[in-house]
Amino acid sequence: MTELHLKTPAEHFEYIRSMLRLSFFFARKYLAPKFPEKEIGELIKAHTPAFYHGMFYNDITANWSNHDCQQIVEHANRLKHLTPEDFEEEMWDFVKNIARFRALENYPRSVGVAHPASWHCGSLTYDPPISGDTVIPDNYTAIHIANGVGPHSIFEDQEYLLCCFKLLIKEIEIKYNAKGIYTCTWLNSNPNWLKFFPQEWLDNMEKADPVKLEVPGWSVADWGQIISSRGTIRPYMDEFVRQNGRLKYMKLISYCSLANLKKHLQKF
Repeated sequence: MTELHLKTPAEHFEYIRSMLRLSFFFARKYLAPKFPEKEIGELIKAHTPAFYHGMFYNDITANWSNHDCQQIVEHANRLKHLTPEDFEEEMWDFVKNIARFRALENYPRSVGVAHPASWHCGSLTYDPPISGDTVIPDNYTAIHIANGVGPHSIFEDQEYLLCCFKLLIKEIEIKYNAKGIYTCTWLNSNPNWLKFFPQEWLDNMEKADPVKLEVPGWSVADWGQIISSRGTIRPYMDEFVRQNGRLKYMKLISYCSLANLKKHLQKF
């Protein structure tokens, strides 16, 4: 296994700087013309990772009522007349001191450095099963993906992710008598992820909608593709978004039964 080193506090600040600057540029250049009726501050909140993953305000309420967030939103709205390049520069100048403080405060629990404390099964975790959904069958549980082995990739050792899946299956069967799983993530466009799933997963995959690439949400379900296993921003992905006005990989939802998933995993 290749020896990798944890990112430094300085690299974590650079991660935040790059994510925020990309968010500001993307919102002003590509989102604002699509949604002229909306304030640009609202577009940054709803469609970029600036607050939740950049500034690590993951304790915010559904109303994004954190004082710093509100100040940033209001300042963005005042600068909406600027060109995308000037908007990015002015916004970064406004937030850089807050960003530096957030970087120092949150480095020990940042992506690529710390494993999410609430994750049940290595790099995977789950929610209680749902019922009554119009697409997902009853008693299927949502799964979520993080990187529990940073600075390494979850795909670096096939046996690792296989163990995560087996543990997850066992836990949700014992705890909930669950019958299947589902998730909505950009990884559903990644062959390294898809190889762990049966044909049923591919057959049930949501149909691609190009609008999702141009108007993403704010979470890593969309934006995780720009983040490396070390918790840094991939420069080529930053450049891709800036040049193309969209993400490279589409977030898609799919699901399958545990029976078929277990059969498939036996092939490894």
